[in-house]
Amino acid sequence: MLRYAFNTLECNRVEWKTDALNMQSRNAILRLGAEFEGTFRQHMTTSTDRLRDTVYFSVIKEEWHAVENRLQNKLDRKK
Repeated sequence: MLRYAFNTLECNRVEWKTDALNMQSRNAILRLGAEFEGTFRQHMTTSTDRLRDTVYFSVIKEEWHAVENRLQNKLDRKK
């Protein structure tokens, strides 16, 4: 999907957001090569009335080729 976003759609950035408490998602997003951008404190209320902090990550166009190469190397090592 990242290749489609950057190579076909020519996006300038792709962003992810996740609950600050979701460490599994945060770590997975970082492993993709995304950069941490910041936290929106008390960004929204969850269905359980908890005030959620939302963490944002992104990859921008100028970073894409390095991220793509890194991801491809990971895939090649798994073969």
